[in-house]
Amino acid sequence: MLSDQEHPQNWPLYRKWTATFLLSGFAFIQPLAETMLAPLQHQMSQDLHLTRNYQWTLVNSLILVGVGFGPLILAPISERYGRKPALLGGSAVFIIWNTACGLAKNLSQMLAFRLLAGFGACVADAVAGGVLGDLWMPQQRGRAFAFFMAAPLLGPGLGPIIGAYIAVGIGWRWAFYIASIASTVIFIAALLFYQETFEPRLAYLKYKNNSTESTAQLRKEAPRLEPEETICKPTFSELLRTDLQRPVRMLATQPIIQIIAVYMALLYGTMFLFLFMYPTLWVRQYGQSVRVGSLNYISAALGFVVGVQIAGHLNDRAYAALKARSSNNMGRPEFRVPMMAVGTFLVPVGLLWWGWSGEKHLHWIMPNIGCTIFTAGVYICSACVSVYVIDAYTKYAASAVSTNLVLRSCFAAFFPIFAPYMFEKVGFGWSATILAGCFLVVGTLTMLVLWFRGVDIRKRSQYCAANDVEYL
Repeated sequence: MLSDQEHPQNWPLYRKWTATFLLSGFAFIQPLAETMLAPLQHQMSQDLHLTRNYQWTLVNSLILVGVGFGPLILAPISERYGRKPALLGGSAVFIIWNTACGLAKNLSQMLAFRLLAGFGACVADAVAGGVLGDLWMPQQRGRAFAFFMAAPLLGPGLGPIIGAYIAVGIGWRWAFYIASIASTVIFIAALLFYQETFEPRLAYLKYKNNSTESTAQLRKEAPRLEPEETICKPTFSELLRTDLQRPVRMLATQPIIQIIAVYMALLYGTMFLFLFMYPTLWVRQYGQSVRVGSLNYISAALGFVVGVQIAGHLNDRAYAALKARSSNNMGRPEFRVPMMAVGTFLVPVGLLWWGWSGEKHLHWIMPNIGCTIFTAGVYICSACVSVYVIDAYTKYAASAVSTNLVLRSCFAAFFPIFAPYMFEKVGFGWSATILAGCFLVVGTLTMLVLWFRGVDIRKRSQYCAANDVEYL
């Protein structure tokens, strides 16, 4: 059994922040790899002989399909073998297949390699819920998650800028090589400095290091610990039945997971459609070059920084204030919803500001302001929803978080396919209005269900953190 000092939530702060920082580093690479290609369309289309718009869209987006389905494998693995093997294994998969993308000679190779790279690129998303739930108490998770999400949400803002300068410098293949080199550096740092955080795995490792303690005595002292044969040597059929099916079962049977999955899918589908059309606005409406136009992505990065500040400082404060006002001074995951409402309001406001100011060809600063508001809202929504899921499904947080990645990534992958047609037919203003209206309706319904019915729904769940859901 782990002592109090050995429990990850009681580790010194420097150990907890080191693990969180390394996890954030892994998460930064994924959006960088997804968005760095945007300014490279012309070069890649020539070299790979891409003649149709949908071919480029698939090259740009197919990695997201792997990102969506990869966590269904990596998250359960992290809940059996531990977080570190899942992190290192997924990162190795990404490095191998992303490097292969840089060597691709034709469209078929590129699509296959991008899809396979996605199964590794998702590694941080797959285990983030579990790692942060392992390390941080509920009243600390808002700040910790805000820090973790800062790097991955800066990726969509920095990726296109880096890609634009690669396009005029060293060639499109180096976009893949640079991402692989950065991922290798983080892989080595994690190999050296990341310490396992999953409590059952830590207890098992402690047992392995103490040969005088019997398995029976250990199980008596640590009932949460599974025996050796189920932790380290499961049969394939058992692994498939009990672990790999868990995220699918949660998505199929948990109403809260289903509601949040739809909310996050629409949010991320809208964000990637927005980022896909963002350079078109500057080239078509404002006549800027690809290189100059890419600098407008700075406003997206600025919005994510603003979102970090808002979510990081206010999420835990709002949670603590609502907890203090509750009748029994107990916290609930639903106390994350008020901050979620702030983000749900900012997303449509930013979309409308961006779309109509670009449509009317106002000063270039106006669409950038709208972009900043939009990306700040996206960050706040993402952080609040993810912390809500971790609070509600602490033991199975990795699987719970991974479930919403399936719909989220599929929407993000395929929304951009129809984006050019919609924006061409109805323009930037009305396209933004349609997206803003859809998200506001879905977001409002989601918040109402979570706030008024979340407790009752979670009481009927076999996966939630406790039978008494007011546990925090």
